[in-house]
Formats: sequence, C-alpha cells, structure tokens
Amino acid sequence: MGIRVDKIDNINPVGNLDLYKVREVMVSSKITTEQKVQFLKKNHSEIKHLVDEKISGSDFKTIMENRPLKLFRPLKNSYTKAGDKKLLAMALEIPPTNVDGYIKNVTLQVRSMQDLNSMGMTKDKYEEIKTYVFRHGTKEQVINFLDYELSHAKNILHVLYHTLEYNSGGVADYFIRPIHRLDNGTMLGIYNVVDKNLKAGRASGKISDVQAQETAEWALARIYKIQNNQQLKNAIKLRNKLE
Repeated sequence: MGIRVDKIDNINPVGNLDLYKVREVMVSSKITTEQKVQFLKKNHSEIKHLVDEKISGSDFKTIMENRPLKLFRPLKNSYTKAGDKKLLAMALEIPPTNVDGYIKNVTLQVRSMQDLNSMGMTKDKYEEIKTYVFRHGTKEQVINFLDYELSHAKNILHVLYHTLEYNSGGVADYFIRPIHRLDNGTMLGIYNVVDKNLKAGRASGKISDVQAQETAEWALARIYKIQNNQQLKNAIKLRNKLE
C-alpha cells in the first residue's frame, strides 16, 4: 500500500520505505515541493539505507584523481572556467563577453523544446554549449539541458545511464563539485525530469513498462547516492588535510 501523498502536511519519518514509495512522493502532484523536501529530510536515514553506499576502490581512485578541490583549487577552478569560456567563444565565433547571454538564449530554446536548427545551431555548437553548461552552468540550466537531452534521445536509457555516471561530462560530474551542491529541491527537479521522460518513452513504445519501472528506481537510487555520498566527501576532506 502506497503512502497517502495527500495526507503528509506534517511529514514525520516513515518506516518500511522502499524506492517505489519514495518515488511516489517525489513525483506526486498532490503535494508541494517544500513538502517533498521535508519528506526527504525527515526520512533521510531510512532512504539512505535503500541505496548502496559502498565505494569500490576503483571508484574512489577515479574520483580522487578527478576531484574538484585540492588545496588552493578554487582559484584554479576560476581560471579553468575563464579558459573554457574563451574556448566556447571561439567555437561560437563570438566575443567572450557575449557567451553568458548566448547561453541564456539557447537555454530558453532548450527549455521550450524548440528545434535548435531553426536558430542556426549546428550539432557541434550545441555539443560545445552543453559541455560548458554541464561544467559551469547553473543548476536550472543543467536540469533544462538534461530534459532536452532525454526528450530528444534515440536511446533514453543509454543517455540516462551515461549522464548519471562519473567521468561522463554529465549530471554526476556537475554535482561532484562542492560549489554545485545537490540540494533536495534540485534533486526533485532532476528526478521529475527523469520520471517524465521515462513515462514518455514508455508511452511511445521506446521502452517497456518493466524497463521504465526498473530504470526509474535505479535513477532514484543513483541520484540519491550522488547527493549523499558522505563517505567520499569525508575521504576527500581527509586526503586534502594530509596533502
């Protein structure tokens, strides 16, 4: 029996949760985003036990080698962003000072799911912009581009699995940076985009009911793990102190 999502004004910790029940709350249209955020906060420990929190040795090594912060690294990150902006400006053939405005304009097109070819956007230019957004964009822009990517994917499962894995230049890599903290509100936004596109894929016959359900639960666990990987965060802090 599912959670009465229309009866959780005062959300208390709920026992015996499973991913289906968590997903039911996250995608419900009967409660507000703030209520969903409170649900996640108050059931944090219970939800955390639903996902695999162990980090393999290879995963740890990969993340440590590509971690966003070392001693004095924030300064380096600022130079990296400036360099990336210059490279993007060259690819778009515009002055670096126009890059932010250009990306905002493209984001509006992406958000409305318009055909980017109609505004003279080549595939190569789109890929350059997408890469920049998934490195330095705002959280809202990342959600918009994720939605666009999934909506236009020939193979939605491949795109989803890829972007939620590290070292893919996608969502996982964006949120591993401490400056891009994955708060509960953003987590809800990302998952709602994933759930919406899985439902669309199922309705269009691109994926089966079983694939949609299993992938929805996998994505929920994966996104939550990205958000709550405290073992990794603490390991990085300890490693930085020892360096």
